[in-house]
Amino acid sequence: MLKILKLAFTLTVFCVVSAGALAYVFMFTGPKIESNAKLAFERSLKEVLPGAETFNPVGKEGRIFEGVAAGKPVGTAVLVAPRGYSGSIRMLVGVDGDLKVKGIKVLDQRETPGLGTNILKPKFLGQFIGKSSADKLEPKKDVEAITGATISTRGVCEGVRAALTGASEFAKGAK
Repeated sequence: MLKILKLAFTLTVFCVVSAGALAYVFMFTGPKIESNAKLAFERSLKEVLPGAETFNPVGKEGRIFEGVAAGKPVGTAVLVAPRGYSGSIRMLVGVDGDLKVKGIKVLDQRETPGLGTNILKPKFLGQFIGKSSADKLEPKKDVEAITGATISTRGVCEGVRAALTGASEFAKGAK
């Protein structure tokens, strides 16, 4: 019985020290991780809407950002998260003043490696540039689907459609 108590005490001390060490490390690394994530998001905004110098969040949801250059709006970047095969596909879509896709970047996805992850390829994403809400944005019609990953392709199409709708609604409200 004494052996079990010693073991329990040793394990308790080890757990408390480990938890304390993890909390201590997180206290110093947490703000840096958050800062790096914010910088990466800002770079992504500039990537999907080149030419914009600053971005102003619009609305309470925090998913639409107005891109501004020289004090004038140049378009919007819309954060969307359509459903893919293995979960949400979190992406940013840049839409110019003519309500055409200017850029697209997948921020986070959990699609099947080797199949669904092909949505990250520039060739696939590039086919959305210049598209507008007048386009069908449907796999195998006006969007080349990824073989074996139709659901992932459909998810990206839905995301682009949602971004175009969000940008259009914002443009109507801004006028």
